[in-house]
Amino acid sequence: MEEGKVLALNEEIDEWSQAGYKRSWWVNDDQLVGITSSNDNRFVPHEFSDITEYTAEAVEALKEDHDFNFQGEVKTSDNFHRYTNEGTLDGLEINPGEEHDPTTIGLKITSGNDGRKATEGQYFEERLVCSNGMTMPVDVMSVRQTHHDELDPTMFHQLAHSVVENADMVEDRYSQMKEIELDSEWTAFEFLEHRLDLPFYIEGDHAEIARTYDEVVEDPSNPTVYETLQVATNQLTHNARGDLPQHVINTAQEKAADLVDFHGELPDYDEMARATIEDRAYELTNYEDAEEYWEGEEEQLGELMETYGIEA
Repeated sequence: MEEGKVLALNEEIDEWSQAGYKRSWWVNDDQLVGITSSNDNRFVPHEFSDITEYTAEAVEALKEDHDFNFQGEVKTSDNFHRYTNEGTLDGLEINPGEEHDPTTIGLKITSGNDGRKATEGQYFEERLVCSNGMTMPVDVMSVRQTHHDELDPTMFHQLAHSVVENADMVEDRYSQMKEIELDSEWTAFEFLEHRLDLPFYIEGDHAEIARTYDEVVEDPSNPTVYETLQVATNQLTHNARGDLPQHVINTAQEKAADLVDFHGELPDYDEMARATIEDRAYELTNYEDAEEYWEGEEEQLGELMETYGIEA
């Protein structure tokens, strides 16, 4: 990545001047990556090639104590503003609940050099039965470094070890989620479509979500939280909008992780449902352009408000 100047145009006198407090970053000679502060104490670039190398070194070091094959993929946005490196540690699995439901654990690294994105690492997984991908920003399995400092290689080793050492915690969360039922399918749909905003991220609308719901949920009238999560990850993995860059899909996966972690613990799902239903009811009542996610949603929402003691 090469450093360049930043020029500003004074249109009144039609003259260009250098903005000395700014600098630009370029790749491939002609692709602008970002404009940042020219102060080295405020912005230090994190080379994507270094991130890839440090991740590979951390994974190799992990093999000294664990037996696995790393299957990874590196992606950049078309304009090189964003970087994603995600992969699974094939051979290292969790299996929540009593049924055979193996999920391969892994890690995901994201970064950017446009002045708005730190370098971050998080727990990543892939459920084997359906290849659903999931990113989870849990504190004990997350690392983050801003651009105020040079990239620290030890951060990647810390992430790799924490993912393996804390995978049992995720397995335990999922096992609990398999036993927790929501009061109705409509609560699950409000979670999926309002709280997680799935219709924005996927190709299609409620009909697509409902189709996956019917495939995933064993008892449609009594969905578990775990099944609801799998509907979300299935849609984001297999039916995400093709025009959305990867970093936007990453954000959607992190939203889905709200169903798994709230300040280091499982969420209070009754409180989450109450807040979601109340917010959705307010939106439909007060915004003229708000439309139902599905035909009859307002009626179902009214019944949910009665269930949770929410006043209209």
